[in-house]
Amino acid sequence: MIYVVPSLKAKEKLQSEGKAWAESQGFPYVLRHQRTIQDLMDEYGEDFLVYSSRGPQIDRPEGSHFFSLNMAELRIQNLRKGQCDHLLEALMGMKERGAESLSCEGEGDRSRWKGSSEPPITVLDCTCGFGADAAVASFGLPAGSRIDALEVSPLLEAVTSWGFSHFVHKKDDVTAALRRISLRRGDYRDYLLSDEGPVYDVLYFDPMFQRPVEASCQFQPVRAIMEHGGLTRDLIERALQKARRRVVIKERDFRQLCRDFPEVTLYGGKYSRIGYAVLECDSWKK
Repeated sequence: MIYVVPSLKAKEKLQSEGKAWAESQGFPYVLRHQRTIQDLMDEYGEDFLVYSSRGPQIDRPEGSHFFSLNMAELRIQNLRKGQCDHLLEALMGMKERGAESLSCEGEGDRSRWKGSSEPPITVLDCTCGFGADAAVASFGLPAGSRIDALEVSPLLEAVTSWGFSHFVHKKDDVTAALRRISLRRGDYRDYLLSDEGPVYDVLYFDPMFQRPVEASCQFQPVRAIMEHGGLTRDLIERALQKARRRVVIKERDFRQLCRDFPEVTLYGGKYSRIGYAVLECDSWKK
């Protein structure tokens, strides 16, 4: 059970907002009574969220995590300037089809890919985390594309879901992109091993989120609640059976993946610390 408490200095209006949001999620709302974070952890363990002017946030002695676009902000700005995004190219399988690099044009209500004949795709972000990749995908993929997402951590899912449904960006097309994302709590392993569920063109995995850089202060407040399960070869093979077109995996080191799947195609900048591995379902099944 997740409990929601107001921030220490929350006024009546903010407390009412927090209570309404908690009730909409089925979370008990409890008064703060000037209790410290340590007091709350002693009473509720890690199963509480603090509702502040930035929405629900995970508060720990190491720091706080609340929804923000983080690096997605810069990537969206780059798309507006006509620069490509390696994640979007990987999701679309541009190298496999011998297509030109995707680039963006125009600001309008929504940025559009040059070569508007690109068809929409459906994507399941299996490791949503902070939601940055889902936000970029929703903003940049061809019009009509659908982005669904899974997050196994209840606390993190609650914070990111609030961001997708409540965060207001200064640009209307970014806000609209967030609203198009459908996030639900769930373990991608359960989805992969089930015989039911919607079929997506692309399944996307970010195992890096489950093994964050130790020095990254961004991860410190959520480290204790993060899911650290790995993406095994068996799960990747199952993903290739579930996806219609391709499986995309974000990583730093592709040596083992290349050994297991020699037909993999790699995307990413020459000097980038991260990249994207793309496995086409048709080529794997042949």
